[in-house]
Amino acid sequence: MIAVAGLASADVIVSYSYTDLDGTYDASSGTFSAEATDNGTLATGGDVSLLIGAKGTAEFDTGFFGLGGLADVDITMSISNVTGSSADGVGMVTLTDTDGDILSASFTGIWNIINPIGFMFFSGTADDYEFTDNGQADGVFNGTTGSFDMSSLVGNLFDGAISLLLRNPGGFGDDFAKVSTQGDGILIPTPGAVLIASVGALGMIAPRRRR
Repeated sequence: MIAVAGLASADVIVSYSYTDLDGTYDASSGTFSAEATDNGTLATGGDVSLLIGAKGTAEFDTGFFGLGGLADVDITMSISNVTGSSADGVGMVTLTDTDGDILSASFTGIWNIINPIGFMFFSGTADDYEFTDNGQADGVFNGTTGSFDMSSLVGNLFDGAISLLLRNPGGFGDDFAKVSTQGDGILIPTPGAVLIASVGALGMIAPRRRR
């Protein structure tokens, strides 16, 4: 077993990426959401990957939401300070695997809106990404295809980022729905984390824990 005192800040522990989320905005409440769907127009697909130790990928096949399982994506944020070219966003991301385990975080960030074509980019950061072992409590994050061992990650908090991309020429000027939205994110070690690495396994010692 090899002790590694802290990973470099550039070392990404986990990444995720989803395509064709259902982007929706309610102008009256200032609420934006991007959710998994299989609505005949959009069919969400994606993956969550562990990039260190016993690497693995939980893949969520295109249209997984229509299979009726627990797998889901829910990104919700409150939009404020809206202008023609920017807006602020504060929200929550929750990724659920096939048996109910979740990866979640709260985040803050900024929207950039490129007119007149209507490209909308969100860049946000989080300091409380967390895995929660629900369902079978098996320590595994399961996709419709593939999985990875998350047991060493459960109960710890991680820094990270989230980005969203969509196109809506009206920006946040009015309601919209069923807008294809792409979502990506990464998790990195918190400062001061000490990792214990072994062949095919990863343990965590003294990272920042939820209180």
